[in-house]
Amino acid sequence: MLKIAFIEDDLNTLKSLQEVLKLQPAIVCSVAAESVESFWELLPDRVVLDVIFVDIQLPGLSGLEVLPNLKKRFPDAEIVMFTQFEEEEHLLKALHAGASGYLLKGFPILQLPEMIQSIALGGALISPKMAKKLITYHNPTSSPSSDLLSPKELQILKIFAAGESYEEAAEMLSMTIDGIRYHVKNIYKKLHVNNKIDAIRALKDELI
Repeated sequence: MLKIAFIEDDLNTLKSLQEVLKLQPAIVCSVAAESVESFWELLPDRVVLDVIFVDIQLPGLSGLEVLPNLKKRFPDAEIVMFTQFEEEEHLLKALHAGASGYLLKGFPILQLPEMIQSIALGGALISPKMAKKLITYHNPTSSPSSDLLSPKELQILKIFAAGESYEEAAEMLSMTIDGIRYHVKNIYKKLHVNNKIDAIRALKDELI
C-alpha cells in the first residue's frame, strides 16, 4: 500500500485531494496538513511515506525551504511540488533541492491516483508546460522562444495570432506591407518555420 502526504494550505483543495483517494484501496493518505509546521506535528511515529505533495507558498516555512528536511527524513520518498507557480526559477530550485516532480494546480484531479502509481513506480510527474521549460533550459536551441524575436517581431506575430492580415498589421503598426514582410521573413528564419501558422504554434504559450 502506498502512503501519501499532502502539505497544502487551501482547505478546499486539501479536502478534494483526500476525497479522490478514499476509494483507492492501494493508496492511503497518512498526513494532510495545512503547513509545514503542522505536518511535523501530525506525522505519525515511524511512518514511511512513499509520495509527498508539497505546495510552495505556505504559511510559515515554504515548500522549497522544507525540501531538504523532507529528503533527510524520507530519503526514499518521491516529493512532488504541487503549486500554481509556473516560473522557471521555482521549477529549477525545487529540482535542485531534491524534488521528484512539479505538478501545476488545475490538473484533472481524478487522474491523481494514476499519477501517484506512476511516480511510485519510478515515472516522472512534471506538468507538460513545466517539462517544456526544463527541456528549453537544458538545451536552449531545442525549442523556439520569444526571446529570439525583437519586440517588433513579437508584436507582429501577436497580431497574426489574433487573425489579422498583412494589410491590417501594416495599418495597425503604421508600417508598409513590405516592412511587415521583412519582419516576417526574419521571424521565419529565427524560428525555423516557413509560414505564419507554424510560427504562431511555435510560440503559442508566449502569445497567450
